[in-house]
Amino acid sequence: MKKRLMAGLCVAAAAALMATGCCWTQRGAAIGGALGAGVGAIAEGGEGALVGLAAGGLAGALIGDQFDHKKMGDLEAEIDRLKRELEAKEAALAAKDKEIADLKNRIKELEDQLKQRDKEIADLRRQLGELTKVKPEGKEIIVTTLLAETHYRPGKAELTPAGMAELDRVVGIIKKQFPDRKIAVRGHTDSDPIKYSGWKSNWELGAARALGALHYLMDKHGIQGENINAATFSKYQPVADNATAEGKQLNRRVEIVILPKQEPTVERMAPKVDPAAAKRAAESALRPAAAPAPAPKPAAPAPAAKPAAKTGAKKAGTKAAAK
Repeated sequence: MKKRLMAGLCVAAAAALMATGCCWTQRGAAIGGALGAGVGAIAEGGEGALVGLAAGGLAGALIGDQFDHKKMGDLEAEIDRLKRELEAKEAALAAKDKEIADLKNRIKELEDQLKQRDKEIADLRRQLGELTKVKPEGKEIIVTTLLAETHYRPGKAELTPAGMAELDRVVGIIKKQFPDRKIAVRGHTDSDPIKYSGWKSNWELGAARALGALHYLMDKHGIQGENINAATFSKYQPVADNATAEGKQLNRRVEIVILPKQEPTVERMAPKVDPAAAKRAAESALRPAAAPAPAPKPAAPAPAAKPAAKTGAKKAGTKAAAK
């Protein structure tokens, strides 16, 4: 009975040590010692318990150590895996950081280019303003100039949003300051011949761009057709030297011009036509021609004179000879 009690205590102690052991070596030593003590106590009593405790503890420690080694190996493998995963994440993060840095640099470059472009456009507009100053009172007034570089699509007649915005701005000025004046839209080009855009010549390109602005003013802003016209001048009225790229940019333009109030005097080279006479001539041309009069009959010949009698002639001759 005492042996059984001692064995039970050993098992209980083994369970307690297993629960409190910090590693499998300690847990194995505790379990093995307790079980060995219990077996030894049952077999030999107190001395058997001590022998079983020592033997079981050693065996349990060895077994527990194997578990610890396996657990440590698993942990080390997991740590290695996590390290590799962390390195991969860090490398991906570094690549993303580099990509972000590259994008930031690209954005800065584009912003710098945009600022430079705005500056160039402002310079061009300033130069163009100096070249096309408002003319004196009673003359033509150039209220704005649309540059092909920014206000039209390359090689085309379609307005860009910037071109539409400029016309929106200018039409307010025209309606407010020049409500009774007529408008001319004039298309100009540089001296380069057409190569790729499909236009027959610079005449057609200048005309198409001028008409594009004209239709926009009529369709969106209600400018009446009798108050606006469009013309093309091709390359023949430059405001800058076509020998330079900057000069060509200035020459590729569409001008919105306010015309003088007085209509220009037109001298007629042909004689003035009387409307009434023109009407009579038109009616006469439309009237059917009359039938020709019949030819007159030839007159009858006059009757021939009768010859004198022979007797009378002889008498007269006799009398004359007697004188």
